[in-house]
Amino acid sequence: MLGLDAVAELADNLPLSSIERHRADLPLVMPGGAPEIGGPPSETVRGIEHNGCWMVLWNIEDAPEYARILNDLLDEAEQSVGLRPGDMRNRQAFLFLSAPNAVTPVHFDPEHNFLLQIRGEKEMNVGKFVNREEERRELERYYSGGHRNLELIPEDATSFRMSPGDGVYVPSFAPHFVRNGSDVSVSLSITFRTRASERNENVHRLNARLRRFNRSPRPAGQSRTADWTKAAIVSAADRLRGKRAGRREKPPAQKV
Repeated sequence: MLGLDAVAELADNLPLSSIERHRADLPLVMPGGAPEIGGPPSETVRGIEHNGCWMVLWNIEDAPEYARILNDLLDEAEQSVGLRPGDMRNRQAFLFLSAPNAVTPVHFDPEHNFLLQIRGEKEMNVGKFVNREEERRELERYYSGGHRNLELIPEDATSFRMSPGDGVYVPSFAPHFVRNGSDVSVSLSITFRTRASERNENVHRLNARLRRFNRSPRPAGQSRTADWTKAAIVSAADRLRGKRAGRREKPPAQKV
């Protein structure tokens, strides 16, 4: 199910909103995102060895057979790391395919992520923000509609050389970037939220909105009462709108 033929079939069955494709020769720092490539998704998958692209299939758990893979893996991980049943919430799965020597610019993602290497080799570099103030600015920029790509490479990033069978944990919002090896790479990303991380996200979402109205809200983590109140407000608003909380959406990009 994670071979290229099966992935090509999956790619054509997913909505185009679940497909993201870019050139592989990107710089490590690319604020605002890269132009996106078009064409049938299955062609990009089958030509990944020679087409000079990298691509993501978002939310492959929309296909029931891939949802089973996601839940089998996270059920096992949930027990291994000592979480209670149900603590891994809003489970999602993404597939990353990269041409030889592809570069994924430095960025962050809102989910807790176990990145599992299926085929090929890559160098995964995971860092952290310089301080809490920089983190607050970047997260509120993101929740104001900004791109998840960052303008600075983390100075203290730890490099993980990944081969088939290896995995690495990437904390939510940890800055990271990727350099692919000399062969095609296929990676499976299994992600989740916890109650605490969902609450944190909702605080940043509301703070970002308040700052647009020239308010100066307390940063996340400064007041437990304020955080719980803000998170409850955002959750209630999501329910009224019928929004699927935490659903990953492909970032906007220019077609080429």
